[in-house]
Amino acid sequence: MDWKKESEIFNQTANYYDKFRPSYPVEIIKILIQQSNLLSGSKLLEIGAGSGKATELFSNNGFEMLCIEPGNDLVAIGNSRFENENFKFVKGRFEEYSIPINYFDVVFSAQAFHWIPQPSGYIKCAEALKENGYLALFWNMYITYDNDLDDELVAISDKYGGLADFKSNDDCEKRIKSISKEIEESGYFDKPKIFRSLWNQKYTADSFFGFALTGNSFVQKSDNEKQNAYKELIQLADKHNGIIERPYLCVLYLSQKQ
Repeated sequence: MDWKKESEIFNQTANYYDKFRPSYPVEIIKILIQQSNLLSGSKLLEIGAGSGKATELFSNNGFEMLCIEPGNDLVAIGNSRFENENFKFVKGRFEEYSIPINYFDVVFSAQAFHWIPQPSGYIKCAEALKENGYLALFWNMYITYDNDLDDELVAISDKYGGLADFKSNDDCEKRIKSISKEIEESGYFDKPKIFRSLWNQKYTADSFFGFALTGNSFVQKSDNEKQNAYKELIQLADKHNGIIERPYLCVLYLSQKQ
C-alpha cells in the first residue's frame, strides 16, 4: 500500500471532511492540557491537522501552534478558520518538514499518526520536543455493539468496501494495547497514560453518507457503489426514526519524552 498516497486522499474531499468528520470530546483536550502542564504561550505542534477539527479545541488558550497537513485545500480551510489565533497551517508531511529542534511543549496528532512512517516518526517527535515535553496521540475509534443498528451498518460497510473502520469492544482494547506498546517500545517516550471517553453522535442518512465520503477507502468506490450504499443508509435510518446514532470511543495516549 502507498501510505503517502492513501493519506493524501483526504484532501480530495476537503469540504466533506470539514463538514462531516466528527470532532473530539472536550474532556479529552482538557486532560491533555492539564496533564502536560500547558499554559498561555506554550508551543504545540500538530501532525496531520486536516481542516482543524482537533485544532479548534485548543483555541482561546493563548497557545502558539504549528499545524502540518499535506492537503492544500485543508491547509487553506485551516488558515482561514484560525486567522485570529497564533495558529499556522503549513502544507507538508511531518516526516519531510523541517521542524525546530527542542522547541515544542507538546507534539500531538488526532486521527493521523498511523500515517507516519516508523520508527522515524517517534524519533522526529522526540527531537522536536523540549526536555520533559509530551507526545499526545488520540483517535476516535468506531466501536460497535451487538444490536440491530450496528449489525446492519457493519453489513452495509462490508458490502461497499468500508464506510469506517468499525471495531468491537474487544478489538478496540487490543488496538489500545498495541498502540501503547508501540509508543513505549519506540525507546523515546515513557509508557503512555491512557485516557478514554465514550461519546455518541447522531446522524441522518445524508450526514452519515457525508461522513463516509471522508474515508480514504469508500471515496475511491464507483459512483454506482456510492449511490447504492446511500440508498441502504436511507433505509437503515428509516428503521430508526431517521437517525443513525454512532458511539465513538476517543482514546488519548499521553507520554513524556525520555
